[in-house]
Amino acid sequence: MIKIGVIGVGGMGNGHCNSLPNVENCEFVGVADLRLNAAQAVAERHNIKAFQDYQELLTLVDGVVIATPPVAHTKVVVDAAEAGVHAFCEKPLSLTLEESDEMIAAHDKASTHLMVGQVLRFYPVHELGRKMVDDGDIGDIVYIETDYTGPYNAPRNRPESWYGTVGGLLENGIHKSDLINWFGGTPLTVAAEVGSFSGHDDWEDYTVSLIRYDTDVVGILRWGGFLGARGTNETIIDGSEGSLRLDMGADVAYIKKRAGGDWEEIIPDRSGPSHVVGELTHFVECIRDNKTPIIDGRGGKDAVAVVLATYQSAKEKTKVSLV
Repeated sequence: MIKIGVIGVGGMGNGHCNSLPNVENCEFVGVADLRLNAAQAVAERHNIKAFQDYQELLTLVDGVVIATPPVAHTKVVVDAAEAGVHAFCEKPLSLTLEESDEMIAAHDKASTHLMVGQVLRFYPVHELGRKMVDDGDIGDIVYIETDYTGPYNAPRNRPESWYGTVGGLLENGIHKSDLINWFGGTPLTVAAEVGSFSGHDDWEDYTVSLIRYDTDVVGILRWGGFLGARGTNETIIDGSEGSLRLDMGADVAYIKKRAGGDWEEIIPDRSGPSHVVGELTHFVECIRDNKTPIIDGRGGKDAVAVVLATYQSAKEKTKVSLV
């Protein structure tokens, strides 16, 4: 059994705590949080150990889930590597590329795995889309368009929590930044527009990013609450032989061949672990089998790079190179 602990039991950390008991080949052994009472409440619910100092937890585990606010990721991830512990870090991996590099280097040196919690890769419809692309069902990818948008809901107030200091695209839109990279390749350039309905120059309401990849694929990522009354979480992938439409909300894929015909509905396999349980299962398997996670530190860094380049491009009114 692979022994796993959780550092940070707020929002998403609590979600991981509730998911770990459903992960095969995993023993959930403890939690740590600066708020000891919060850690103790979770520990009592799961009959595990609670700590205020996460260094004590690191001595008990093979791997650790890090769900602190992003500003604290770097130190905890590096400390895990130095303790010989594999790390699953919630998104976004970091707030700067330099921090990503520090975490990646630490785990490379320790020969431990660093996985990033980009959970959309573990949605059945996206796993199906990836398989269909790999199988050549739509030929070579030419263009990708992905949305993570809701209906217009501004103006809005900046949150008083740490979330209000990070920015919506970096904290939330990072999900689709990684997803479009998964299909597109390594991002080379970003040209973007960022805006606010609320008067916050550094806390956005919407973003539009045009991304070019090393595969010659071009992609557009749209995030925010600015699409009138609709909003969509779909991903469109156009290939040389057809197109895919991945409906994340309905968990259904559609394919249309270039030769003609209507859109064909395809239901993904939902029998295995998915969503948070799916990503944690993958983390445990990577530790057990010593295999590289499908979304490792370098992939996590690429997702952050697209977001930071989006902010820079909009601010400087220019195309930003990532290489």
